[in-house]
Formats: sequence, structure tokens, C-alpha cells
Amino acid sequence: MILPIIVKLIASLVVIILINRYLKNLPASLFAGALFFAVWIGLSFAQIVTTGYERLWSWNTAGLVALVMQVIILSTQMRKTGLINELVASIRGTFSPRTSLAVIPAVIGLLPMPGGALFSAPLLDNFDEVEGVDQDFKTRVNYWFRHVWEYAWPLYPGIIVACDIAGIELWQIMLFGFPVSLTAIGLGYIFFLSKIPSGKAASDQKHVVSMRPFLPLITVIVIYAFFHLVFPVVGEINQYLPMVIGLFSSITLLQVQRPLSFGVWGEILRSKNIYKMLLIIILVRFYGAFVEADVEGFSVVQVMTQEMQQLGIPSLPLIILIPFFAGLTMGVSLGFAGSALPVVVALLGVSPSFGTLMGSVLLAYASGFMGTMLSPLHVCMIVTCEYYKTGLTQSFRAIIPPAIGIISMAFVYKLLLELIF
Repeated sequence: MILPIIVKLIASLVVIILINRYLKNLPASLFAGALFFAVWIGLSFAQIVTTGYERLWSWNTAGLVALVMQVIILSTQMRKTGLINELVASIRGTFSPRTSLAVIPAVIGLLPMPGGALFSAPLLDNFDEVEGVDQDFKTRVNYWFRHVWEYAWPLYPGIIVACDIAGIELWQIMLFGFPVSLTAIGLGYIFFLSKIPSGKAASDQKHVVSMRPFLPLITVIVIYAFFHLVFPVVGEINQYLPMVIGLFSSITLLQVQRPLSFGVWGEILRSKNIYKMLLIIILVRFYGAFVEADVEGFSVVQVMTQEMQQLGIPSLPLIILIPFFAGLTMGVSLGFAGSALPVVVALLGVSPSFGTLMGSVLLAYASGFMGTMLSPLHVCMIVTCEYYKTGLTQSFRAIIPPAIGIISMAFVYKLLLELIF
């Protein structure tokens, strides 16, 4: 019996999930899953080497690696220079306690640092005097609002990888993903913040929020927009080059304004997290190379589309469930994006419309990320519960209703994008 390629592709995803669960090593899991799929679809050793080499030895891969590395460096640099602490003090004195409870973790969420919820968790301890704010409440608010930008912010490695896999520009994911982030904010208000009485900022502290701590992030976006609108040829050379230039400029500007010593920079550049993340990025592209490979003159995508049509398998449930369970079992957005989204994009067939592509990617990403948010392996939830001494089960239970809301919104949004585009 000859198994359909979609079965082999899903089986490779299962291999990645299982190996990662037992070894707790995502790079090794991705490498094993890629080889498993490549061998099963009949590629020879020489074809595996050639296909992998052609994918990895490219300007796009170099640009992607540079982009992710600089994102991590800028995030660490902003934390070590104390910009975040200044911003928190400004927020606390400007907004009401209820608004500040959401704004503080959301601002920290602009910096995609692993376990970043632990960085914002202590900042909410200043709200103990507010009615209704207990340890359980702080756990939910910190965890939810820390991640509201995950669907659209182009500095998140998961978003960067999703764009790379789907062939979507970063500005497009920002534009079309922003409504999902707004939905996350709205759901956070409905399920969490609405229970807290409205109040006013302390009059003796009230002042206008300083934009200075935002300057590194603003610099990145302005330079990216400048090259995209004024010198699009730069993006044609390498799709990641405008963002790489923006990040480099931001890092340089911040170093001039608030210089870090050579010793501190040595600590940043020796961080194991940087190189582990880069290895994951490389192996994600390695895995994706075989999803796009040719088998006996036909691409894997073409064969899979034909098989699904013959078997009558609808793609929509798979677009939701495959990323969700990948996120649930892996607990990291980069993991489900790198392993599940190649399957999702393959399910769309050859040359899908823009509306179908963007809507499906956003639905898959929202589903996968909600799986991540409900995963007991998610580092942010683990460290938040540990800090506040709250239970994982009750914290996850509170996240289920807004998670359902996000997936439902993304589903309706997909249908709307398909109608428009």
C-alpha cells in the first residue's frame, strides 16, 4: 500500500513532536523530522544533501539568520541599558491602574525575549493595593498581555519564520495581523481587565509617556518602511535586508546613547540562546526544503494537492488542528511555526490567492499560538506561575475562553480576506 504524501508529512511532524518531548531538544527534533520525511518520499542521500545545501547556502538564509540574531541582541541591549524600567515608571504614573496592568506586560512583549513574562511579572507587584488584583489575576494578565503582539510584530522569530515559509512580506504580516492583535487586546479586557475598577493615575506622578524608550523600536520600523517605500530595490536584493539595516542602526544608535562596556557586549554575544535560536532557524529552512522538493518530476505540493482532491480530505480542519497540536505539545511558537506551517502552506496547493494564503497563515498561526499559550511546556506560563506561586491548571483554565475567541476570529477573518482578495 502506497501512503499519501500528506500522511508522510504529518508523520514527520509527529516525529518532531515526540523527539522534542523526550529529548527536550528542538534542533535535533527538526533535523530528525526533516531526514525522516526526505527518506520516506524517496530522496537519495545525494538528493538530500543537494536539496539541503541549495536551501541553506543562499542570501535569503543569511539574511534570515542576521535578522534573528540582531532581534535577540537588541532585546538584550534594551534590557541591560535600563530603558524598560524607565518606560514602566512613565506608564505607571500616566495611566490608570487598570490600563497600566495591561500596558506594562504589553510593552515588555514588544521585546521577544525567551521567558520575558518573568521580566514583567515583578512589575505588577506595585498594583497589590488595587481592588481585585490578586496573584491569580496578575498571572493571567501578565501572561495574556505579554503575548498580544505575537500575531503581527515583525521582531518575533515565529512571525519571521512564518513569513519566510509562506513567502509573505513582513510589512504584510504587520498590516493584516494587526486586527488579530487588537482582538487579543479586546478579549483580554473582556475576560480580565473589565473586572478591575477604573481609576486614575497618581496625581503626583502623572506625566506624559516618554517616547525615548521606544526610540530603538521606532528606528527599526521607520528605516524598514523607508527602504520599502523609497528604495524597494534593497528588498529585492534580499527580502530581509531592510529590516537588518534597521536593526543594526537601532543597535548602533542605542550604543551611542547608552554605551555598554566591552565586557557586557561579550556576555551578550556569548549567550547560548542566540546560537540555539540561529540553529533552529537554519533547521527550519532545512525541513522546509524537502516540503518543496521534487519527487519524480512533480513537487511535493502538487502531489499532495492531487492526493487530497482524490481522497476528499478538506484542508480547513488540518489548517487549524495541525498547528494547534504542534503548539500544544512543543510550547514554543518557533517550534510550531517551523514544523507545522510548511504542512499548512503545502495544503493550500500551487499558487493560492493572496487572500487564501494570508488568511490561512493567520488562522494557522493563531491556532498554533493558542496551542502554545495552553501548553504546559510554555516557559512564560511556567515562570509566571512560579513567581506568583499560582497553579498551572487554574491559570490555563482561565486562558481557554479568550483562546477560543482568537481562533474563532481568525477563522472569520480568513473568510473575509478570501472574499476581498
